[in-house]
Amino acid sequence: MSTPATSPESSNDTLVNPHVGCQFHTKLSQDALDFRSNLENYLALGCVVFRDWTTYDPKPDETEQWQDILCLPACDAISGRYSSLSKLAEAGWVRLQSRRSLLDPHWILWRIYILPGDARHRFIDRQNKRLWAALESLILDIDVSSDTWKGRYIHETEQKFDPWATCNEGSLFYRFNKLPSPSPDVKLVKEKYAHEALEDLLDPASVLPGLKTVLYPYQRRSAGLMLQRESIRTLQLDPRLEPRKSPDGTTYYYGARDLLFLRQPRYYEACRGGILAETMGLGKTVILLATILATKDHLPKYPAQYSIPTSRPHTGSLASMAVAAINRKSIPWKVEFGRMKHATGVELKGCVDRLEESPPSYCVPMEPQRWNRKTILPSPKKMTLAATTLIVVPRNLCKQWQSELRKHVDEDALKVLVMEDLKRALPPPAELRTYDVVLFSRNRFEIEIRDGSDEQGRRMLATQMICRCPYIGATRTRDCHCIRTDELYDSPLKHLHFKRLVIDEGHFFSNNGSTAVAVANKLVTADHRWVVSGTPAKDLLGVEVNMSAAEQNMGQVQESKDCRDAVLEQRKAFSYKEDTAGAVKSLGALATSFLKIRPWCPSELGERKVDWDEYVYRHEDSRKRTYSGFSSALQRSLEAMVVKTQPEDVERDIELPPLSHEVVRLEPSFYDKLTANLFTLVLTANAVTSERTDADYLFHKNSAKARYQLISNLRQSAFFWTGFSVEDVGASIDNGSRYLSKQDTSCPLDDRQLLSEMLAHAKIFHKCDGWKSMSRSHELGMFVDGWPTDSAEHWTFDTSQSPLLTGVSQLLEAQKHVNERVGTDDPAGGLAGAGIRSLAPVRHGVIKEEDSETKKNEKPVLTKAGIPTSSLDGEPTLRRRSTSSSRSVKSPQKKSKLPFKVTKPGKRTTPKKQTMSVAKTEDAHTGPETSTEASVAAPTSAPPPRPSRKRKHSEMQCLQYSADSELLQSRIVGTTSAKLSYLVSQIVKYCKHEKILVFYDGDNIAYYIAQVLELLHIRHEIYAKSLAAYLKSEYVVRFDQEQQDRVLLMDVKQAAYGLNLSSASRIYFVNPVCRPNIEAQAIKRAHRIGQTKNVHVETLVLKGSIEEKMLERSRRMTRVEHMDAKALEDDGGIREIIQSARLIPLTEEEEAGKAQMALLEEPQQLWGRPGWQETVKHTPGSARPSDKRKRSTILNDVTNPDEDAQLIYDVEDVDQKVKRSALAFVDYTNPSDEETLLDGDSDDEPMLSRWRRKSSLESGATITDKRLRNGTNPLWNNVSPAERLAPVPSPLHSPRNGKLMHLGSLPTHSMHRGSHAPFLFMPVTKGPLDDTSPKTSSHYKDSWSAGDWQTTEALVQNIVRRL
Repeated sequence: MSTPATSPESSNDTLVNPHVGCQFHTKLSQDALDFRSNLENYLALGCVVFRDWTTYDPKPDETEQWQDILCLPACDAISGRYSSLSKLAEAGWVRLQSRRSLLDPHWILWRIYILPGDARHRFIDRQNKRLWAALESLILDIDVSSDTWKGRYIHETEQKFDPWATCNEGSLFYRFNKLPSPSPDVKLVKEKYAHEALEDLLDPASVLPGLKTVLYPYQRRSAGLMLQRESIRTLQLDPRLEPRKSPDGTTYYYGARDLLFLRQPRYYEACRGGILAETMGLGKTVILLATILATKDHLPKYPAQYSIPTSRPHTGSLASMAVAAINRKSIPWKVEFGRMKHATGVELKGCVDRLEESPPSYCVPMEPQRWNRKTILPSPKKMTLAATTLIVVPRNLCKQWQSELRKHVDEDALKVLVMEDLKRALPPPAELRTYDVVLFSRNRFEIEIRDGSDEQGRRMLATQMICRCPYIGATRTRDCHCIRTDELYDSPLKHLHFKRLVIDEGHFFSNNGSTAVAVANKLVTADHRWVVSGTPAKDLLGVEVNMSAAEQNMGQVQESKDCRDAVLEQRKAFSYKEDTAGAVKSLGALATSFLKIRPWCPSELGERKVDWDEYVYRHEDSRKRTYSGFSSALQRSLEAMVVKTQPEDVERDIELPPLSHEVVRLEPSFYDKLTANLFTLVLTANAVTSERTDADYLFHKNSAKARYQLISNLRQSAFFWTGFSVEDVGASIDNGSRYLSKQDTSCPLDDRQLLSEMLAHAKIFHKCDGWKSMSRSHELGMFVDGWPTDSAEHWTFDTSQSPLLTGVSQLLEAQKHVNERVGTDDPAGGLAGAGIRSLAPVRHGVIKEEDSETKKNEKPVLTKAGIPTSSLDGEPTLRRRSTSSSRSVKSPQKKSKLPFKVTKPGKRTTPKKQTMSVAKTEDAHTGPETSTEASVAAPTSAPPPRPSRKRKHSEMQCLQYSADSELLQSRIVGTTSAKLSYLVSQIVKYCKHEKILVFYDGDNIAYYIAQVLELLHIRHEIYAKSLAAYLKSEYVVRFDQEQQDRVLLMDVKQAAYGLNLSSASRIYFVNPVCRPNIEAQAIKRAHRIGQTKNVHVETLVLKGSIEEKMLERSRRMTRVEHMDAKALEDDGGIREIIQSARLIPLTEEEEAGKAQMALLEEPQQLWGRPGWQETVKHTPGSARPSDKRKRSTILNDVTNPDEDAQLIYDVEDVDQKVKRSALAFVDYTNPSDEETLLDGDSDDEPMLSRWRRKSSLESGATITDKRLRNGTNPLWNNVSPAERLAPVPSPLHSPRNGKLMHLGSLPTHSMHRGSHAPFLFMPVTKGPLDDTSPKTSSHYKDSWSAGDWQTTEALVQNIVRRL
């Protein structure tokens, strides 16, 4: 390019005399001219190269040196670089030098010197936007190579200036896992006491006072770095700047986003806290406790603005001046006095008292929110220094933290205040500062936000308001309800200056708008703020956590280093989608709102905060964000915040036990296949009948909610599912058949044939009695061999009795029934009647009385195109759960139901002090023993004692099953769920020697497993999402510390939040998680520091099922695909798997007998299992003193006809004039004749008695029970013995007319699962009441089968007429 200033035809006056032709320079002062003429005030930036196309003839006297150009003549014909140079040179923003290239004179080189942003602003105007635009366009063409700067320019070898932030290659995951390990330096800490504490921490031979646990070297280094950051004030380079080298070798600092050039660096104070982000399981808690113990009694520092000594009104004493100096310097005098006492035995009590009387404090001037004529200047706020550490933890981890404190710290080493109770008030500031640690649950911490408000939540306004409350009557006294300053809550937190504030699982504090963050910022003043979390941001994990998933994808377990490198290499590249949201924003929010790191947060001096996203990325556009990668600002910010040890450094200090992970593929049982085929039928019928169009199609974009729920149910059904009813199947078949009968459909022939095959296969459900029984009762099926033959038909779900199929709840009832009668002549007495009562809802269904409103809101059987509504309603409601199992997942805050009493026939009620309540265990489980061998008692000549459900524990221990009892031959041989059979077999096999962790997805799965464990007397806990937070914390501590708790059932969604379950060495995933991060975090609950055994992990999958294919697809999915799929079903591969589902073939052999079940590895004894006595022992607290004792209900044993008894209800009306009597009803299914206290709505109470009791309570009548001999009751003598024993089912369908048989109107709440319908035994007659012909129970059973029953209403009328 030819220019007027450098072409041969142009004058050289500009090169010789810089002031020639610069008329505007005459307007500048001499100081300004001197400043511009001095090149030392400018930075060497680079060269701009021009091509001279004219013929160049060098002159002999032409100089070879660089010539200064102070300004350039204006040239309207030339634009671009020359125009920009002219404007910038004229304004003094740049200085120029010119010469021709030494290697090729046809190239003209102009050196560019730029004015730095930190030099002489008073001489140069820096606000001109046109000049900034000119500079922005110019720097794109600058060559910064050193050869060009020296005049040796070679064409096409330019090194262009990079105007954007230097790209720091790698993703956030890569950068996070490449952070250097902590390396504290004792020499950097100058303060005496901090220096000594750091030496103690880093010395391997040193024992930290008060710490029980021996620290690993990497833990010492991490704690040392935390202490070093807290102890010294260091400066760090402004993360917006990056150092660069100029062509002449000097260093300058460049801010790419602001186009800022600085000669000197700009610093901010480094963060004096940060994020302790050691990988899960590596001991973050003990690292923090070590730091607290090392700095115990170390006070926070005085703020610099308040550290100036105040003037005294009179001369102080030497002691007072010494106290003031000690306080002002924050000297830990307790440490020094403790050393003196240890060395000399002298306590110096007077000095201690004097120091304690004058705690260090300072006053902060308070400014009003706004100034006006009525503004009242608030008094200064006094802040007292406190060597206290505030720790805020999630509520479910509060008990675990207390356990960790007891485990790692000596009892008297730290004074700890636990603030978990929401109703407990904080102590006053003077007392609060005496604690070393204040442990807050997050809920309790957030309550402090009410500071400044009264009990009604009102706050004082900035402007004083005039009271306008109404007057009291005719007086001039106002009935004032205005807010009063003395009624406002004043939080003690805001009056103390704490040592540090620690947030466990602090990634929750990345939400700027949360209440906890508001409390931390408004009320808490602390020198150091720490976040403790192995996942400081969402999905930001240590590479070790992802190793298990990577190993599985690779197909083999590699060396740790190789596996880590492979994972890091896979996720090294910057991902726009993954690295521009989520984790990065969370880190920025932590740095801004909680850690208060400059420049990301505003300063107290008014400097505004800078935008995190603006500077941590490389944006290749000056006006918009392009997110082209990370800048060096992110790396330097991470290094300043995070404390994290590299895995190889950890492995040098400690080696965790081996971890193995296996996918166990199980052969599905007959019922597993039935369930899978049902879902396949539903999916196929929907696809075909909707013709895969419109919103009726499940995979339509508008059917996402229904699709998610159905597929969630589908995944849970691989364990067990009873959500489909017979009506659902029938409706689906009818809907599909109607569609196939239509002729005008656009359905392809293949689809019609596929649907026809599905409908033909669905007929098998109508033939399967076991499936229908389980569907009605929502019970999980259990197969038992050796059931007592005389009662087997009353307990079976179908016609087969060898093996016998029944529900797990029924087995629990049968087990309880027999165990409570051990010691009698026949422990199995009444077992048949108990079976009739237990299976009544199963065989005949439960009738619910519905009002018109309920019927109006009733859902249709089918929704969309052929999809049963029940399949979209989530898990089926389990109407009956065992007492102990359900207690594990319900909050105990609900009031227990009132008890009622069962009294021995012919015996007066004993006084209250002589009664004992039945043992209903407070825990969810019984003894840990799981051996199948029964404890058999030696035969004795003395007759066994009569049964008593109130026997003492010592008496129960002496009772044993008879050695020749046929009950001991009964064995549980299998279940209807292949996964449950395998899981139970594994638990029984290993629970004696190892603790077991079972992860589930779906509450029903947990309940089913818990019932079976209860049946086998295996102690367990359920960690469910519905559990109260404090109970979650208790269960974790109990499982980790108590030997009798062998199994923990945990919702997999609850497994990622700081739980320590290192006592478990076997982990089972009942359903595949299909999310690598969630699965890895769940495994880390057990595979962590403290684990001493090999950890075995198994994921259970059914062969050939949809879930197996979904698991394989999820492993092939990349991380980006996992992120794109908000729900797993959103992935295209997963959808294709579900859409192409086909039937699992069934053979004829599987439709009957033992082929239906999934066998247990070893048959398990049903009755007489070791520890069975514990299931009926007395448990204090099962009946609370506050519970009211209810009336006695007499249950008579008809097996002894000589002892007849009856119950007379005396109902007294309000007027006390009319008495009405009714007959008692005898229940032969309960032969117990002892007095017992039971829960009010237990399964043992006859429904009629329960109904009468509740009805009388609602009507306000008082019901009392009286025992009358047969001879004293004339009404009872008029009823024949046979009529007293006639069974009446309630509330069942009558086989004859299908109507509900009931007495009056039974309350609907008695129909729920927990109170199933028992058989009631009431007088029934077909002829005259004086007919005394003997009738046996089998006669009535046969007559019932033939439909020869009368309604209960007719019975009542008959009795009333006779009365």
